[in-house]
Parts: sequence; structure tokens; C-alpha cells
Amino acid sequence: MKRKILLLFTILLLTGCSANYDIYFNEDTIHDNIEVYEDSKIINSLTDDQSNDLNNLFLDWENGYDYYERELYATDAITGYRYKYDFKYEEYDAMSQIRKCYDTFDFTYDKEKIKLTTSDEFLCGTYYQNAKEMTITINSKYEIISSNADEKDGNKHTWIINKNNYKEHPIVLEINKRTTVKDLKQRKRTTVKQIILLIVFIVLIIIYIIRKRRK
Repeated sequence: MKRKILLLFTILLLTGCSANYDIYFNEDTIHDNIEVYEDSKIINSLTDDQSNDLNNLFLDWENGYDYYERELYATDAITGYRYKYDFKYEEYDAMSQIRKCYDTFDFTYDKEKIKLTTSDEFLCGTYYQNAKEMTITINSKYEIISSNADEKDGNKHTWIINKNNYKEHPIVLEINKRTTVKDLKQRKRTTVKQIILLIVFIVLIIIYIIRKRRK
């Protein structure tokens, strides 16, 4: 069963797939968007037997996660599958795919905070020799006040996991539900206005002093 759980992220391990896992914390739901993809040239070069094997692996994984909505997507550059689902908060700890990627997954929430802490080792496939990388990106309607993400861009925090770092790549995250992103933007706009008004006031004072001295 555990092997089936790991199949989503190891489907193309012979050629080296990549995967993106996007998580968005909304007010009442948590949105999962999982993408597994490979170079289209490699996909197009597979034999019929290899293609059948890949399809069987997908179907095998979906037997345990058939609540995810699957979508096939392809461009000139990449080909893959996209899986989506909106979880209720009380479902996430037991049903999300990310839960299955760590031995320990401590997810708590209340009216004020959301906290997520995992064990160190990422279990979902990046230890295979030819796997490329997995990115986990967490966004939120509310303010992300702290995390150990590899990259932080405002309220977008990203963990980049590969075969070199998967053994020591926990997720640690804390979200402040008392402040929304909208609040943060409004606060930023207010701060900018205050700075502009302060600059204008200082300039007027300087002009007044200069005129006073000339007189």
C-alpha cells in the first residue's frame, strides 16, 4: 500500500520526472494542485509497453486517491497530469497526498493560527537516482508569519526537494489567521501614503525655512 502511495511522484522515475505541489489555505478549504510532468520529447519516444506501464501506474495510484480531479495537459515542452481537490480543514490531515510524504505530519488549526510541522525525510520519490526535483509551494489567504521555506516571495513560500536534500527537508509553517493578505496590502498602501505625506511635510518645512531666512 505504501508503495502505491508513492507512485504519483515516481511514475516517470526511469526518465526523471518533475513535480509541483501547490497548496492554498483559504477560509474554509485547502486547495491541492499537484502536477507531474516530463519532457514531451521523452514521452513521445516511449514504446507502447512503456506507455502502458505508465498508464497502469497512474491508475494504480488513483485507486487510493480517486477524489482528486485528474486533467491531462500537454505542450510542446512538457506532458503530464494535473490533480486538484478542495479539502475541508478537518480532512486534510488524513486525506491529503502531502500527508503521505512524511512519517510525521503535525497539522493544527484554530480561529487564530494554522501550524504545519513535518518530520525531516521527504518520502515521495526523490531518492530515486534519476528523479529531478519536487517543489512544494504554499500560499494562503492569511499572513504567513514564519516558515523554513527555501524561497520566500511575499506570501508565497516554496520548498525545493531533490535527491541531494530529501533526507533533511522538513516543512515548518505558521499562518496568522487574524490578518489576511488583503489586510497586509492595505497596511502597505497606508504606510506608503504616510511616508509620502511625511516627505511632503518635510519639504514644505524646508521651503518655509529657506524663505524665512531670505526675508
